[in-house]
Amino acid sequence: LLTTLAKLLFHHANIEHAAPAALMKAVNNDFRSIFGARSFMTAMCVALDPGSGRASVVGAGHPPLLIRRSDQRIDSVSSIAPPLGLLEQAPFSETIVDLASGDAFLLYTDGLFGGAGGERGRLTPQRLATMFDGASATTAEALLEHVLDQSGASGRKQPPADDVTAMVVRRAAKK
Repeated sequence: LLTTLAKLLFHHANIEHAAPAALMKAVNNDFRSIFGARSFMTAMCVALDPGSGRASVVGAGHPPLLIRRSDQRIDSVSSIAPPLGLLEQAPFSETIVDLASGDAFLLYTDGLFGGAGGERGRLTPQRLATMFDGASATTAEALLEHVLDQSGASGRKQPPADDVTAMVVRRAAKK
């Protein structure tokens, strides 16, 4: 139910606000009006201009957005604000990221960290960045498959203890 509520809050806020910081502030206010400070959720909002490749990113207690540059460097954008619902006046500020042709970013939930364990050790954002960097794939779909395979999120015998959501967005190479 919380995921459905989050979807509705973001959809409603997106109608009234174009900038990610304003959108996150509106979602935070609505979330607090429902739960007070008794509940919280992490979130990352990315507004991407496909023409220029400019992305505006705001994180609220969410794992870092990982950016794989076309030259194989990995950058990240960490959340600055606390999770939504914790503070009445949270500091939502936007980080601007310019994506060049061939760059990709990975957005994921912390449920992905439950995939690796045992002899592999605990998955961390740093290990996930290494997996994202080590992929030889060039399409968004293949990059995502590589990360899910390497993290242990695909092919699990047991259902995950937490939700696992991940997506890769890649700026197409210029033709």
